[in-house]
Amino acid sequence: MKIVLFTFYYPPDISAGSFRMIALAESLIKKLNNNDELHIITTHPSRYKSHKVIAKDIEINDKIIIHRIKVPNHYNSMFSQAYMYIIYAFSAYKVSKKINPIFIIGSTSRLMTGLLAGFSSWRLGCKYFIDLRDIFSETISDLFLRRSKILGSIFKIMFTFLEKKLLKNASGVNVVSEDFSDYFKKESIDVSNWSFYPNGVDKEFLNSSLSNKTNYKNVKSILYVGNIGSGQGLKTILPAVAKKIGNSYQFLLIGDGRERASLEENIKNNNIDNIKILSPVLRKNLIKHYHDADILFLHLNNLPAFQRVLPSKIFEYIAMGKPIIAGLSGYSANFILENTEYVSVFYPGNVDQCVNSIKKIESLEINKDQIAIFNKKYDRQKIMNEMADHILTKV
Repeated sequence: MKIVLFTFYYPPDISAGSFRMIALAESLIKKLNNNDELHIITTHPSRYKSHKVIAKDIEINDKIIIHRIKVPNHYNSMFSQAYMYIIYAFSAYKVSKKINPIFIIGSTSRLMTGLLAGFSSWRLGCKYFIDLRDIFSETISDLFLRRSKILGSIFKIMFTFLEKKLLKNASGVNVVSEDFSDYFKKESIDVSNWSFYPNGVDKEFLNSSLSNKTNYKNVKSILYVGNIGSGQGLKTILPAVAKKIGNSYQFLLIGDGRERASLEENIKNNNIDNIKILSPVLRKNLIKHYHDADILFLHLNNLPAFQRVLPSKIFEYIAMGKPIIAGLSGYSANFILENTEYVSVFYPGNVDQCVNSIKKIESLEINKDQIAIFNKKYDRQKIMNEMADHILTKV
């Protein structure tokens, strides 16, 4: 039996999708027979320009065969990223055609990878499964609506049509946020057999709770880890907050993305000296930065699409056992409030609420027992083991 997994990002690339997919792959191979094969068709590391890692074109590890496709460099523009996905899709289909699998899995934080799974399965005469990590039609239309209502509406209609076709024909669909199912139910799609296996806490963070640390520093450090893009909206909130709260707080951002350059320009133009930005680091090095931080920061832009998502970073932050400042609304805000007491949620983009949240956050008590319960419930490997069992019932 040969199974193909399409994922644009896979380790050693650094991204939420790559961490999720390697956990799923490791769970799947434990359940396959000795003669079975799991073919992962991905790209050479390309998530961030500032994080370049060399990887082999083909890598064989037991029953896993990794095929890496070279894609052009991107310049954090939407056009260059779309071009990368097109190059990947054409090459990935050619590879899958040679493999001739009996089942295909598509991980879709971008619609292109999901459509690739659907198209390939149609051409090869096999079933496919979609791991839905984002509602692309809503996200892309929301982002373009701010520039052009006409363009946003066109994208909404076009991508909604493609999304519906993809999901209706899938033998199984998993969502990482329960709110996704509610959204597509309103779009007249039968979601009764859809599954919900969310993101979770990776093994690197399961035993890294830092709640017992007492910090007596005069200058408090606030850490943000992750993508710096339009979805996070950091440039709409952080410069103003940093300026208003003063130098008794130091912000450290670890990440990269399309909005990094404009954020750095904003910081420079406003003479802000309490925000520092570092390029992405490996997870083993990230733990030290978590140790040094006093407060963890999270923010999503104030758009309807982001009210449905459940960022993977939430799981990592809660597991760390440190105070969390979160600019969230909708499903993710409810999830984080239900699962931890050491969080202060403010409305996205609201500078005054954010400042007030920071000033009062350290008065909240950290409950180590609560962290242990959360980690056990959302152990990534446990979730992926269950998801792998579910996927194999669809083969």
